[in-house]
Amino acid sequence: MIRRWQASHLWLMLPLLILLTTWGCAQLLGGRAKIIEKRKFIVESEPMRLNLPNSERPYQLRVQTERFSISPLYERNQIIFRLTPEEIGDDNFNQWAVRPGAMITNAITDYLRRAGLFTDVRDEFLSATPDFTLTGSINAIERYDSGDRWFARLDVTMQLVDQKNQIFWQHRFHPNDEIEVYDPDMVFTVQALRGLLRQNMESAMKSLDRDLLIRKASLEGRDMTDLLQGDGSGNGTNGAAQDTTPIPMETEDYRIAPGKLVPEER
Repeated sequence: MIRRWQASHLWLMLPLLILLTTWGCAQLLGGRAKIIEKRKFIVESEPMRLNLPNSERPYQLRVQTERFSISPLYERNQIIFRLTPEEIGDDNFNQWAVRPGAMITNAITDYLRRAGLFTDVRDEFLSATPDFTLTGSINAIERYDSGDRWFARLDVTMQLVDQKNQIFWQHRFHPNDEIEVYDPDMVFTVQALRGLLRQNMESAMKSLDRDLLIRKASLEGRDMTDLLQGDGSGNGTNGAAQDTTPIPMETEDYRIAPGKLVPEER
């Protein structure tokens, strides 16, 4: 009987003991103990600045998009950071809301739709055959961390493949361009990655529009001299003046640093 009484009282005292232990730990830590919550981030498309005065978009073509391939190193919820070329780490408290393979594929597909180059862009065609298929690979999506300097890097390759499995157009993000971020908070690195994606997609869409315009003119038997002598962004030599609005290379949060592959110092 006594044992039962003791056992029942021990169970009643257990919550009180837990409360006292928690309070004691908080006092030892100065009364400022707090639980670090996981933060989730995502990179999505945003409005582009496209200047295509000679474009004849939308071109009467259907495009199917396939999920981009990605190294297992980056295909995880944790955001990857690189300490040296040989040493990497992952961040358990700063994570992707969607794994990078699907996240970047979705963003690029949305950019393709926003550009309005094609009459139809889908993940899958059930009752029709697409004219082109967009495929690609995500070579890197990471942050360089030297301890007191931080850089965002995004390296992607993509191509349009025709029905004969021949590459019609290909584009690679400049692998040596990265953005220096001036705040260790991960949100600024994610903002820089989003900016890199937008800038590269603007360049890619101009290049793609030019190739599509040349293809269309060739099929119609038109003179392509002006197109072939264009500036590579869909503008011929006699086209309207090109938009010269500069893309900001530096803001209070980041700056673009071409040619830097690793932090200069650790």
